[in-house]
Amino acid sequence: MGISGKYAFAGVPEEQVESVITEHENYYYYLIERYADLFLENRVINKQFTVVADAQYALGITKFLANDLGLVPAKQFIVDDTPKQYREQIKEEFKKLNYGLEAEVVFETDGYQIHEQIREHNYHGYPLILGSYYEKELTESLKGNYLNIAWPVQDKVVLDDFYVGYTGGIRLIEDIYTVAVQRFN
Repeated sequence: MGISGKYAFAGVPEEQVESVITEHENYYYYLIERYADLFLENRVINKQFTVVADAQYALGITKFLANDLGLVPAKQFIVDDTPKQYREQIKEEFKKLNYGLEAEVVFETDGYQIHEQIREHNYHGYPLILGSYYEKELTESLKGNYLNIAWPVQDKVVLDDFYVGYTGGIRLIEDIYTVAVQRFN
């Protein structure tokens, strides 16, 4: 189904949908341009990142961090026991990052194995690890920056929080750079 088919399916006029998308996109890029200096000043903190999450979040966040923020992906871990018939297709999507970047993907449900592979990787500085509460202690031992983006979540209450769409992208940037700035406070 093409884009126009989706508008028809939803019963919403195409012009209205495009107007909302444009409004959110303009606001997103306004904020990015306005705070670019802050992002660039803190860029040396995390040269590489790892995402430990379900397939949908791992792919979406990896693409966002690489394509929109220019961060370099280390190994990415998918922990939702994705059916084997979809794994190659998902791996191919991780090869479609901007700037010729590709992310190695591991499908693994064993937290010990994931943590050992993260420990063995040379992040060339402080790592940025985005995952579940299980990755918090590991990240602290690596002196990295940690952000809880996957279940279980034990260090905050989540009632209405997400990292999807333009608003989710803004929220993710805020959370990553809040964690990075706290290192120096």
